[in-house]
Amino acid sequence: MKQSGLIELVSTFSKVEIREFTRFMNSPFFNGRTEAARYWKAVRAFYPKFSAEKFTAENIFRILKPGKKFDVTEIRRLNSYTLKMAEQYLAYKGVKNDPFYFDIALTIQLSERGLYNRSQKQLIAVDKKHSTQKGDYEFYFWKRYLIERHKNSLYSFTGSDHLAPEAIVKRTDMFSYHTMAVLCKSLVSLFINEKNFNTDYSKSDFYSMVKGMDLDGYINSLSEKKSEYYPVLAAEYYQAMALIHNDNDDHFKKFKEVLFGELGMFTYLEQINFYSIFEAVCTLKIEGGGQEYSKDLFEAYRIMLKKGLYSYTPGGEFIVRIFRNIIHTAIMIKEYNWLESFLAEFLPKVNADSRDNMGNLANALLYFEKGEFSESLGLLNKIDYELFHFKIDIKNLQLRLYYELGYTEELISAIDTYKRFVSSNRYISSRYKALCAGFINNLSLVMKAEAQGLKSDNGWVERELISSESKLYLDWLLEKVRSKK
Repeated sequence: MKQSGLIELVSTFSKVEIREFTRFMNSPFFNGRTEAARYWKAVRAFYPKFSAEKFTAENIFRILKPGKKFDVTEIRRLNSYTLKMAEQYLAYKGVKNDPFYFDIALTIQLSERGLYNRSQKQLIAVDKKHSTQKGDYEFYFWKRYLIERHKNSLYSFTGSDHLAPEAIVKRTDMFSYHTMAVLCKSLVSLFINEKNFNTDYSKSDFYSMVKGMDLDGYINSLSEKKSEYYPVLAAEYYQAMALIHNDNDDHFKKFKEVLFGELGMFTYLEQINFYSIFEAVCTLKIEGGGQEYSKDLFEAYRIMLKKGLYSYTPGGEFIVRIFRNIIHTAIMIKEYNWLESFLAEFLPKVNADSRDNMGNLANALLYFEKGEFSESLGLLNKIDYELFHFKIDIKNLQLRLYYELGYTEELISAIDTYKRFVSSNRYISSRYKALCAGFINNLSLVMKAEAQGLKSDNGWVERELISSESKLYLDWLLEKVRSKK
């Protein structure tokens, strides 16, 4: 039997889901076609691989209608219908997993049948049940909005009009909190999208709306009122502002205050995401020449480690990207002893597929910083280039090692290979391509100047390096130029 949409979908079902879907198909409430239930029973027999030789349309038809002439049209019709039922099962399962929508639906159904007192009693229970939240505040605020909205409607039918004003205020407040959360998350997404894919979000209708809003005034008013939701919305707001207005240190300081404070109102993954955005903010500042922000980033990493915020699940494997960034930041601020302790404690928590490569890169970088260039190159050559995610890290270190070791021919060849790699790799963002290309050009400039005699350059090379848009390894390049004079 050819691979179909139904087989593709149900192949992802667990054994529990297969049993649930079978009950779903056998229920007259959900499925009014008994022939489809029998069709699913025949198909289910070939779960989980659906690849047996007997798994053919002809055999399935023979099971359903023994002695009848094979009709592929009927099999296709049953297959299509069963696929729709499988999709409905998943939709039902998804809604059922969020009890709020079941609870509020019952409240509305009771109200629509004129059972206002019963509806109100149900709404009170819903209100109490969903009155607190940890994380996912965008959805929490929306749910609270729906509750207050329905309260307002019920008050008109139960003779409690005097309670309506309070519900209206709460409803509109919840709507404003929800809107603020969505605006901030959207601004972050648009900014990241712009950096990674060269889009201009300032031309979007969303940006046209947002730029006319006094978001700063709104967040300050929440602070002045000591709103219980200020910490939540301040975290979202200053995260977005620090990222978008990267040159505004006031926003950066506010974001840092929020981040280094108490984030316990957010879920584990949300906390990791906040630190990831802080990481991006600091990285942009560092790439712009603000090396001092590497200390802020290092401090953030130490807090993350202390809180165990380094895995997608508590106690799980270390996120390789974060592990790599911690290494580079520690190197940047010369925390070599700390880095060695970090590697001893946390390298075993890295996924086995990346562990050796990441360990070799980290130690190669440490050897480089200690001036042990041959040892560094030896470790670098042990890295499986084809399997390692951070190929640019290898190339950047390789160029610097070839320079330090005086391997001129190898360096010239490596530069040429690196240029082609950067320009042709579609997975490298344009921003980082510019940084890498700038480093290559700056290193080539230093090599050319050395060949011509740096002692008579009158500081021209240093001025060129400092004025370059790419600050990648700028301190190292300047050190090489100054040491040759």
